Amino acid sequence: MKRLFFFLMLTSSVVTQSRVYGQTAPTPLALHSYIETALAQNPEVQATRAQWKISDAHVTQSSSYLYPRLDFSSKFSQYSGGRIIEIPGVGKFNTAALGVVPWDNEFMLSWNIANFGVWQGMAVSQSFRDASSAAVSAKELALTYLVSEAYYTYAKANELVAVRKNAELLAEENLKVANALFTNDKAPKNDVLRAEVGVASSQGDVLSAQNMAMLAKTNFNNLLKRDYDAEINVPNTDELSSLVSSSPDLASKETDVMNTLSFHPLHEDEEMAFANRPELTQILRTGDALGATKRAAFSDFLPNISLFASYGWMENSLQFAKSNHLLVGGAQLKWNLFSGFNTNAKMQETDAQIEELRFNAESAFAGIRLEIENARLEKVNSAQRLAIAKKQILSAEENYRITKLQYDNGIAQLITMLDAQTTLANSKANLATTTFDVLIAEAKYKKALGLR
Repeated sequence: MKRLFFFLMLTSSVVTQSRVYGQTAPTPLALHSYIETALAQNPEVQATRAQWKISDAHVTQSSSYLYPRLDFSSKFSQYSGGRIIEIPGVGKFNTAALGVVPWDNEFMLSWNIANFGVWQGMAVSQSFRDASSAAVSAKELALTYLVSEAYYTYAKANELVAVRKNAELLAEENLKVANALFTNDKAPKNDVLRAEVGVASSQGDVLSAQNMAMLAKTNFNNLLKRDYDAEINVPNTDELSSLVSSSPDLASKETDVMNTLSFHPLHEDEEMAFANRPELTQILRTGDALGATKRAAFSDFLPNISLFASYGWMENSLQFAKSNHLLVGGAQLKWNLFSGFNTNAKMQETDAQIEELRFNAESAFAGIRLEIENARLEKVNSAQRLAIAKKQILSAEENYRITKLQYDNGIAQLITMLDAQTTLANSKANLATTTFDVLIAEAKYKKALGLR
């Protein structure tokens, strides 16, 4: 366990001081604003922040035991009855009067000056507070990625709607041309029917794209706790192009799919993640807390020394007279010699919790390594698909231009024209999809590294 935590601390110090990651794309201003809104509104984030406040209060509570405690008490007592005894030569005497004083007022001071458990309790509460801070960061990191993914998903769906609507307009224009040629006996009825099928198909694509956009919009606004139909500002064409080309390793600016991405070595990504991921920091701080908890339990075997003092007045009537004042002070040594093996049970329980935490740490390390691998692969895959989409749309545009020219000159048939038009529409849709997939993959990669 100590070796694991030492590795975490060493990794954090080395990586943090050695370099700053600069090969990740910037966050759009609109998305940055949406993320801040989500962090302020999300109930899960608010719950973890409230948990931090609880742990912070525990630190204040634990530190209070390091200071002396001063109390004031005032007691008024009366009695009736009691056992009457007679003392020869003295007279009758009520024994109840021995234990009852009408007025008893005093200031009481106590101070633990040698209690190892108190100091360890302070360390426990501070470590748990640090673990709570890491838990807040982990929740914020996860939510940042979810908002980014939902934002780009909506932007992608919104772009697909525009692409499909443009294809619908072209299909309707083709139908008009086919009807005009058929009316003038220059085209067969089949061309009109094919054009009508093209319009219907385009309308179906528009409806499907609109449904996807509506679902994506609802999901995004739900993350931000806004009205489901609230408007979302998405990047325009220039902003999108800037985002995609802003990082040298994000995606190739050329259309050559074989261009390789400029990745950091895998071990450097792992070191960065191990230093930045708040989940690991949470495990580390929890381990510190459990270690202090074990030491606090061990303190039951050690003697405790405390100082005490009291100053007060015991009077038959409330006067605070100097003749009735009383000052008592001293030191107390307390040493628990046997507690029925309770202390041993506490230490065994803590050992079991530390062992559980060690296995959780191993699982967290393995999960983060796998997450980094997946994020890197998705980043490569999305960039390669974007390069293919760029090549594809160039060919589709040229094919459509040539086919349109041939059709206008009566060389190509309508079915050939519709096929070229469909290919171009699908190529545009594929380019929009792969472009935003690149940004989603980048957001996932940053999350895997623990970056926001």
